Amino acid sequence: MAANAMAPPHHQLLTQVARMFPDALFYAPTKAPLVALTIDDVPTPGDRDDASTRMILDALDTYNRTAAQPVHATFFVITDHLNPGSTILQDILASGHEIANHGTTDTTPAMLQPAQFARHFQEAHDRITDLIQQPLRWYRPGRGLYNRAMVDHIRLAPGYESLVALASMIPFDTMRSLSTPHLNTWYLAQFIFPGAIFVIHGGSMERCVQTAYALPTLLALIDRQGYRAVTLSELYDSLLIGSSAKPTAETPAGPPPPRPPQPPVPPSQPPA
Repeated sequence: MAANAMAPPHHQLLTQVARMFPDALFYAPTKAPLVALTIDDVPTPGDRDDASTRMILDALDTYNRTAAQPVHATFFVITDHLNPGSTILQDILASGHEIANHGTTDTTPAMLQPAQFARHFQEAHDRITDLIQQPLRWYRPGRGLYNRAMVDHIRLAPGYESLVALASMIPFDTMRSLSTPHLNTWYLAQFIFPGAIFVIHGGSMERCVQTAYALPTLLALIDRQGYRAVTLSELYDSLLIGSSAKPTAETPAGPPPPRPPQPPVPPSQPPA
């Protein structure tokens, strides 16, 4: 089935927000029938053998065994969640997925001073790359907030894209009172459009169970609408097809590329 070219009504609002906040990726400005699947907060700290994160990985592997178009995801890793002796990162890569940087702790890095953020970013980068022996391309800040100092630091980091990785929707699967597998699937399905970036969560047994249950239905919906779920890098690299330069904040490709809100330099106190 061909992908539906009609963007959902909230796509216009998303485009306006992306114009206002030009330093991150909310979606990819493309007509290709691709969406990026990203999974945050992995692995689950203290989870022996990473059983909860493996539920997500197994759900993806099971879907791919019979899928006409195998799907791949980008897993954003919090390094303080890594368990001693774990091979989960290597197993994620072996299944064809991507690893990305989500910092050392589950925090709001926009509230950190520049030197603190530099440690938060670099220590996570060093630990991940030491384990997987591969470069990283993406950083996603906790709570989806960033500031100018963070952007400047990321742009100087070798191998990283200059845009902060955000998403096309505000996730609520971390809100226990609202989150169920069926509701998560319904909500995410409202954001299926060319270039969308989905975000769902691991990081706890409860969230991993919900994500693992939601994935088969969500992926089937994506496929039935003519789309393919890919890693964030695969989606971003698809913008290069037919283009001589990679889109950046300074040189957008076609419609203004996705970028995120730019909170002022970390305030001394959190907003009310």
